[in-house]
Amino acid sequence: MSVQDQALPIPDEVLALEDPGKAIEFIRAWWDGGQPRMVIRPVFDEPAAIGKLLAELSWHFSNAYAGKYGLDQAEAFAAIRTAWGEAHERADAARSGGSQ
Repeated sequence: MSVQDQALPIPDEVLALEDPGKAIEFIRAWWDGGQPRMVIRPVFDEPAAIGKLLAELSWHFSNAYAGKYGLDQAEAFAAIRTAWGEAHERADAARSGGSQ
């Protein structure tokens, strides 16, 4: 299977917009087996909007994991939030010269 075959489709809701040209793809993210690879486009005037979007995305991911793997959605959401916090703690420690 090629990388193109694994690409996700454009959401039907975007295609159904009166003017789909106003919709902007702002991230393509891939996992290469060891780390993420991505292309991003900063589309919001305010960086805090990305934080809000990431929170919404984590909620949707928890539902997807619940649906695909039969996990409890609330537990999946808690695991995502915990890992998010731990990743930020490690990154902050690395930036300040410490280790965890």
